[in-house]
Amino acid sequence: MAKITKERKITYYIGMVMMVIGFMLFISVFFLVIGFMGADPFAAGNMAFGNAPIGMLLMIAGSFVMRIGARGTAGSGLVLDPEKAREDSKPFSEAAGGIISDVIGNADALDDLSRASKEKEIIKIRCRSCGALNDEDAKFCKACGQEL
Repeated sequence: MAKITKERKITYYIGMVMMVIGFMLFISVFFLVIGFMGADPFAAGNMAFGNAPIGMLLMIAGSFVMRIGARGTAGSGLVLDPEKAREDSKPFSEAAGGIISDVIGNADALDDLSRASKEKEIIKIRCRSCGALNDEDAKFCKACGQEL
C-alpha cells in the first residue's frame, strides 16, 4: 500500500495552520468593531481593519497549500503530469478500493442471509389410504380425498 510522504503531511498541516491564522485575523475585525461600539472604529491609528483582507488571503492560500499536501503537486493540478498525478492519488484510490471491497463483502453477507431465510423447510404428510404426499396443513388428501 502506498503511503503519503512526510513532506506532504507537513505541507498539509502548514496549510491548516495558515487557514486557522487567516480565520483568526479575519474574525478579529468583528471583535474590534464590537469593542469600538461607542467610539469611531475608523479613527486614525486603528489599522487593524487591514486584518480582514490579510486573513482572507491567508485562508485562500492555506486551502491551496492543504490541497497540495493532500493530493500532491500533480494531483492538485499544480504540475500537469498524468503519471505523477496517478502516483500522488494512489493512497486515496487504494483506500477507496478497500472501502468498496468492504461494502461488497457486506452485501454478499446480506445476500447469504436473505437467501437462507427464503429457503424454508417443506414438510409433507403421507396419506394412509393411497400413500400420496400432501402439504402439512392439508385436511384432505389431494389424490384420493380421504381425511388426513
